[in-house]
Amino acid sequence: MNAKQLIAAVAVFVTAGVAFAADASEYVDFNGFQSTKTRTEVRAALQQAPVAQNKEYVEFTNVASTKSREEVLKEAVQATRSLRTENTYFGG
Repeated sequence: MNAKQLIAAVAVFVTAGVAFAADASEYVDFNGFQSTKTRTEVRAALQQAPVAQNKEYVEFTNVASTKSREEVLKEAVQATRSLRTENTYFGG
């Protein structure tokens, strides 16, 4: 029984290794690359760039709601119930 488990574990690890292996086409060789700017020019450009353009996320502003929590909850419950009756594929 232990041999079967060992073989199964090795098979799982090999499969996982193959699944996560990087494709050879992803490598890009930059050995012959010639930059058009110096390091100090690039750093100066980064400092001059607006902060908003460097963000990798979206900031949302809070908007005042005209509805109470109870009204929103009632709407959500009503929408869920209407989806259940209209969609034959929901929940079986």
